[in-house]
Amino acid sequence: MQIRLTVLGPRSGRAARSYDVLVTAPAGTSLAAVAGALATGSGSGQPARASGSTPVLYAGADRLDPQTAVLGVPPLVDGAVLALHAPADTHAGPRPAASAAARLHVIGGPDAGGVHLLQGGKVRIGRSADADVPLDDPDVSRLHCEVTVGDDGRVTVADLRSTNGTSVDDRPVGEQAVPLPGGALLRLGESTLCLEPPTPGAVVPSPPPSIPAIPDGDGHLRVSLPPAAWPDRVPGATPAAAGGGAHTSRFSAPGATGRADGPPRPVVVGGRAGGHPTAGRHDQGPGAGAAPAGGPAAQGDSPARPSATRGEDEAHPRHDRAPGAPVPEQPAADRARREWLRPARGAAEEGRPAPGDAAPGRAAAEPDAARRPDAAGTASAGSPDPASRSGQGDMTIQHRWTGGGPDPRAGTEGSGRQDTPGSRMASAIGAWARRLTAGRPEAAGAEPVADDDRLGAEAAALRQRWPDPAEVLLTALGPGPRLWERGAGHPDALTVRLGTADLLAEDGFGTLPAVPFTVDLRDPHTYALGLAGPRPRLAGLARSVIAQLVALHPPSTLEVVLVSADRGRPAEQRAEEWAWLNWLPHLRPAHGQDCRLLLALSREQAEARTAELVRRLEDGALGPAWAAAGPDAVAQAADHREGPYTLLVLDGDPGSAALREAIGRIASTGPSAGVHVLCLAERPELLAAECGALALLEGDVATALRIEPYGPERMTLDAVSSAWAERFSRALAPLREGDAAGPASRSALPETARLLDALDLALATPAKITARWSDAARIPAGSGSVPAVPVVLGVGPAGPVVVDLVSEGPHLLAGGAPGSGKTELLRSVAAAVAAADRPDRLALVLIDGGGLERGEGLRCCTDLPHVSTYLSATDPLRMREFAQALSAELKRREAVLEGVDFDRWRRPAVPRQSSAAVRADGRKPSEQGTLRLQIRTEPPVPRLVVLVDDFDALVAPALGSTGRPAAGSVVRALEAVARDGARLGVHLITATGRPERTAETDADEQSRLRIALRTEEPESAALLVAVDDPAGIEDSLVGRGYLRRPGGAVLPFQTGRITGRIPRTATLRPTVVPLEWERMGDPPARRTLRELGNGPTDLALLASALQRAADSAGAEAAPPLV
Repeated sequence: MQIRLTVLGPRSGRAARSYDVLVTAPAGTSLAAVAGALATGSGSGQPARASGSTPVLYAGADRLDPQTAVLGVPPLVDGAVLALHAPADTHAGPRPAASAAARLHVIGGPDAGGVHLLQGGKVRIGRSADADVPLDDPDVSRLHCEVTVGDDGRVTVADLRSTNGTSVDDRPVGEQAVPLPGGALLRLGESTLCLEPPTPGAVVPSPPPSIPAIPDGDGHLRVSLPPAAWPDRVPGATPAAAGGGAHTSRFSAPGATGRADGPPRPVVVGGRAGGHPTAGRHDQGPGAGAAPAGGPAAQGDSPARPSATRGEDEAHPRHDRAPGAPVPEQPAADRARREWLRPARGAAEEGRPAPGDAAPGRAAAEPDAARRPDAAGTASAGSPDPASRSGQGDMTIQHRWTGGGPDPRAGTEGSGRQDTPGSRMASAIGAWARRLTAGRPEAAGAEPVADDDRLGAEAAALRQRWPDPAEVLLTALGPGPRLWERGAGHPDALTVRLGTADLLAEDGFGTLPAVPFTVDLRDPHTYALGLAGPRPRLAGLARSVIAQLVALHPPSTLEVVLVSADRGRPAEQRAEEWAWLNWLPHLRPAHGQDCRLLLALSREQAEARTAELVRRLEDGALGPAWAAAGPDAVAQAADHREGPYTLLVLDGDPGSAALREAIGRIASTGPSAGVHVLCLAERPELLAAECGALALLEGDVATALRIEPYGPERMTLDAVSSAWAERFSRALAPLREGDAAGPASRSALPETARLLDALDLALATPAKITARWSDAARIPAGSGSVPAVPVVLGVGPAGPVVVDLVSEGPHLLAGGAPGSGKTELLRSVAAAVAAADRPDRLALVLIDGGGLERGEGLRCCTDLPHVSTYLSATDPLRMREFAQALSAELKRREAVLEGVDFDRWRRPAVPRQSSAAVRADGRKPSEQGTLRLQIRTEPPVPRLVVLVDDFDALVAPALGSTGRPAAGSVVRALEAVARDGARLGVHLITATGRPERTAETDADEQSRLRIALRTEEPESAALLVAVDDPAGIEDSLVGRGYLRRPGGAVLPFQTGRITGRIPRTATLRPTVVPLEWERMGDPPARRTLRELGNGPTDLALLASALQRAADSAGAEAAPPLV
């Protein structure tokens, strides 16, 4: 068990010193075993020892009893904060009090996410640290307004002569107190607050809803998520509205159907923003009215969810306000977008239409043309369009905004353009979800009524669907019922809320105040999102975006990778800014990445993270040619993908030119494998050119957002403080999915692995082995249900790595440099093969091609009862005898099998011909008129596995080698096995130290299973597994390799060691070591387990158990060849 804790030292007139530690201990260890090490903070890594007096430790306000408090059990779970000697004001903060009259949520603005208790009396809100509710909003006065909770529970608000004024539901508030009803929007500066009202019939607000979180004893809390019935969980919608019926896909015009192979993905909700085209109506010509009754819903239908009670309390932490300089206004077309992330290849070279060329079925558009001021909201009138030529109706692109211009509905005419890239882009970043009003016909000439109830219902439904930062925090603290609600098939998956804006209502009449504006990362036009602005505000916006994603998506659906290796900023500053991410479970390696957290704070770590993502893309739908795939191929692969997803957060310049190029390609092609990119930069021109949508911080104090292209003219960002993010991430740290321990869970590779553990024979007994053999005998070879001859190689990212010599073989070739562990690999293969079946059904032949000059080789495996023959290439006479005997064995099998494949012949009974006369169809008639089943009388022919170490020494023997004269005859016999062994039941497993010497041999060409351990040259690795990754394996990682299966998939694994001794696991003691967050992106350094120095090896233990199992089963080994 490993848990991460933060220890706060005693206060000494200043802020308490804190340090993060990693505690490793067996389950059930008491706090007393590590209390002394936690108090000293030494982090020596040595076993924790009891001190003379046990220090006093607190978790929040509760004093812990060292004898009864157990590590891994609440409150001592992952991410917990402990204080020495006295309670401290930790990140946990106070819990909601049942006596609170109301709660005030900060739901939007540059310092959003706060949840504040209103106990009664006067509460002052302002920018000052002396305010009861401090807000880091430059547009808020030092003491801006005052909220009063009366004795009768009524809440009022009054302005305190602020500079920018106060309003309640857009009604100005003066110095005279006015009522603040529950659910009303209190707006001051750029911040929006909302009063959480009491439940009807209650005096105080209801406690925040939560879901069960069950401790597992290992420092985690298991949460059971509801079934993936996503239509019922989309806020503000009925199941029919959310999951079925008419809807609009992310690409098509209104009325089009969605995906046929999965749940519909509505377009992103955000309101109708001025300055961008909204694909809101599909007019059939001049004078076309609304959709007929019962017709398809308009594009972007928005489900509505029954309102969930929000509520939780925290003394909202305040971070230091440091507003940055304003972003200079730059026309999009004039921006010198930096070229380092642009693909070097041309669009035409990929088969994609070059800028200006028309792509089949869609209008041509320059990628950056949509960002020009003259392109936003402008249709190319008169331009030919496939839709209009095909007789389909034209789409009227309407501009709707609440600004002071003329009525946008007046005089709007069709532009003759059906579905341009611009209109589809607009649907991805700003179209309405229209479920609340879709399908309701309007009478001809009738105008909707802008009643407050209708507008309030629309706005409330949108705010519920896209939770604000305060609700996101409550979801993590509860944990709330909306925790991880968005699985891969959820219609709102990978959709992020950037801020709020005052937008038009669905029907174009009336304003919806402070409703969310969102971006769908699954849309082909917004696969990558760029954020740009001054660093303090930029960091707050990025925290808000990432927090909502990890709160709403489970770790099994979304992983987060951070690359922040820009040397233009100090490493300490980058590490501190992103420290909150360290606690999130979404950053734990789940796809075999060789690190402890998916972080990259250095150039080397960035290269590792990028290489891992590149391998993911190579294994994806587009295959090794992913980098050359065009946008249509990427969109098709992404559209058929249902998760999981990866969010790559790129903060600044990643480093080298190769990294910039690779990440640029990932940004454009990554969605085919579920990889999406969030780019951060302080200036827009530094963002990746592949970003389909840009969120630019503007204004004198950088609190406003401008979305390019097609965003509203002005909107307010949602940003959260670093203290908010710290509390949020620590709340998520111990949480795990209740069913996350299934076969899909993956982890980083260990430095060493024990083969007996991978074989599930940690305690190897004859009874276990006999049961295993009995199961193998009942499985016919080639049945395809389970491996006929399973060979456990070691441990991979998802557990034991197993290959089948029958279905995936028949032969295997392994290679590696001296000291890479290839001989140990062959030993483990021999042991795994022996454990798979009885000696009378499977025999082993061992050959040391290099003799015994290089060590004991395979001779230590001769104790296995399956070994019939062992040959060391030192005696030419014996080598020739062996070659003749092996050739004779192949001929004998040919005669016994009579042309029948070995696997078919080995089945219990097969139709046979006798020497009697046969019918014309080749079958012998019997008295019953049926085929006669003749039981074989020949002696059983066991499957034969030939293992050859140092095959290259036989192919090209060294001068002066004693076995050189007869090496050729042995090689020819082995080549015959490679050619004919598949049908004769003979398998060849060879290991070579020089792949270039054994290339183009039959053993090389016939081996469909291939393994590369550490190689000295990339060329050698490519000869073995077609990738050069094995050349980068460190020398210390003995046994680390890559397996290439027949289909081309390459899998890293750690060879299971068989010649080691029993580890001293019983002597493990709890340890406390300091956490070095900057090294979390490095390969994990695991604690070395000492072995019993004079005990038997695992191979000896297994051989003894195998021999006893064979004796009890009466299974005699095959006769030796020589």
